[in-house]
Amino acid sequence: MSFPKKFLWGAATSAFQYEGAYLEDGKGWTVADERCKAKRDIQADSSVASDGYHHLEQDVSLMKELGLKSYRFSISWARIYPDGEGTINSEGVAYYKKLIDLLVENHIEPVVTLLHFDIPWALVEKYEGFVSRKCIDLYENYCRTCFKLFGNKVNYWLTINEQNVMVMMHDMLGLKKDDPQLSKKLVQCDYNMYLASAKAIITCHKMYPNAHIGPCVSYPTFYPETCHPDDVALAYDIQDMMAFAPMETYVYGTINPVVMNKWIKEDTVPNILEEDDSILKEGTADYLGVNWYCTQTVSATSRNGSFNIGIDVDIKKNPYLEYGQWNWSYDPRALKMALKECYVRFKKPIMICENGWSELEELCDGKVHDIKRVQYLHDHIEQMQKALDEGVNLIGYQHWSFVDILSSSQGFDKRYGLIFVDRDNFNIKECQRIKKDSFYYYRNVIENNGL
Repeated sequence: MSFPKKFLWGAATSAFQYEGAYLEDGKGWTVADERCKAKRDIQADSSVASDGYHHLEQDVSLMKELGLKSYRFSISWARIYPDGEGTINSEGVAYYKKLIDLLVENHIEPVVTLLHFDIPWALVEKYEGFVSRKCIDLYENYCRTCFKLFGNKVNYWLTINEQNVMVMMHDMLGLKKDDPQLSKKLVQCDYNMYLASAKAIITCHKMYPNAHIGPCVSYPTFYPETCHPDDVALAYDIQDMMAFAPMETYVYGTINPVVMNKWIKEDTVPNILEEDDSILKEGTADYLGVNWYCTQTVSATSRNGSFNIGIDVDIKKNPYLEYGQWNWSYDPRALKMALKECYVRFKKPIMICENGWSELEELCDGKVHDIKRVQYLHDHIEQMQKALDEGVNLIGYQHWSFVDILSSSQGFDKRYGLIFVDRDNFNIKECQRIKKDSFYYYRNVIENNGL
């Protein structure tokens, strides 16, 4: 069972979860740093994270040993522009240039995310972030800077990570829960980020016509709890609203009519300018990045609102599935279904940008025997192969994560890495890297180009 010859076997991290050095060498404060600070009494924050900033050479050496063909990481906007605008921070540029150079020297394709939950805090304070159209232009300028600085060595770009999650969580955008205009501001942020992504794509295509650029969408699969028509309709609606409607805008440059109707009914229609339509249609994605982990089973009957997407939803446990320590389901067969559905609908190449299994882990005789992650890798890669065999144009797989990284909600209790980072929430230690059993398993998969 083999994959395409140029399949991008990879692994992933994000800047605020991996780098640390959160105020070092000129970097500015971000929304992600602010969110982490609010929880620092109960878990680790972003000040050190996985200390990737100081383990750069070692980590790239481990990537080479693993055999990675690609590595997905994010550039921190505030490390390039500490205030989101103004003067470029040369030390931040030097860090990412060194990382990209090391990757290319080791024949590892950089897959670069331009925004991963870390909007510069200065832009929130000055403009209210993406509520303001000013932020669209500043984001485009930041992206243009990245293309100019790094574009000769980067072939794959991702504009915004999980915009569809950001607009469900006000604090990811720097907004306040008690703001009476919150609903309207969330919609305006959503719309403005579509425009920002489109303008970044247009700029990238002009500067590097052969580059590949697209969004990264959170893409869980939703099941109805029962075959009751209300449950079935709810599962359909939430899948459409959360994943397919955003993908439609990214791929076709149109706002889903159901979404627009919802905005009209709720009196949250954003500020739309005449030229926006042509921007959205010109700045469409070359490929779709999807983050897929598990399935969610939804019920329309109890409606406790345990899942917030602007639809009244209650998440239930599926009696036919196994669940992990954070109640995420283990359902590899659904990955193939999700890939097929996405490709049939949009007919764009797909890169899996996040997929992985999280557990509480600790060293045992200096090792980590992550048997469940090995099984997860095997079973999901098997379904990827089946999707390929059925005609899906799947171009890459970025395992989440390369090393253990800071979880936004569980700190260093929740571990995803192929490599153990020896620290916990409050004892940072040296952040020593220790290869888990899954490291060796995945290395073998890459060597064989499949299972």
